[in-house]
Amino acid sequence: MIGDIVYALKIDDLTGDTLAEYRTQRVRVDLTPEERAQYDADYAIYAGYFRRNQLPKTHGKFWLNELLRRSSFDEEARAAVLARQRILQLLAGCEGKLAALERLLREHSDDRCLIFTEHNAVVYAIARQHLIPALTHETKAAERKHILEAFAAGEYHAVVTSKVLNEGVDVPEAKVAIVLGGTSSAREYIQRLGRVLRKSGNREALLYEVIARDTTDVGRAQRRRPVRS
Repeated sequence: MIGDIVYALKIDDLTGDTLAEYRTQRVRVDLTPEERAQYDADYAIYAGYFRRNQLPKTHGKFWLNELLRRSSFDEEARAAVLARQRILQLLAGCEGKLAALERLLREHSDDRCLIFTEHNAVVYAIARQHLIPALTHETKAAERKHILEAFAAGEYHAVVTSKVLNEGVDVPEAKVAIVLGGTSSAREYIQRLGRVLRKSGNREALLYEVIARDTTDVGRAQRRRPVRS
């Protein structure tokens, strides 16, 4: 809107002095046989539609927008969109990811952790299972303030959230981020990484991406991760 970029820095240009050193790690998990059967059935509906109609070819990177547009009047497109939604929710809360999350929380029991996922239903399920606070768009401002203050004071070991901590919120005490689900946006990835990059002595920040093998998770994770310098 205001012209070309005249100056830019990558995260790695700031680590060490301004930001904490960090490490990212991908944790790969498998779907259960039941989850795999559900995933394959829904993926056949979803992919079958956009492939038959050649949406990626005719609409390029905006093909998903076209699918969503068509879903308002095309029953098959609507079925494809609903199948995609079921896929995303399945991948966000599959058994392998929840088991990996439990292992990581035990491993980092002395660290303050932020857990990111895409769906509020999964956020609340994790909060109930691990007895940790949840932050979503439904959380009132006063409750959000209390949770973040208690987290910073060490009263809470972890907080699980969907998108409300992606940006605009200072979480200086967090040093571990666990990503169970998200979009393919590199911006979102950097925002989530940024939640744990506040420099605190020589402590290293960690970001874990938990990915389901042989699913759309793999491509989404690959597209959102920026190339390190």
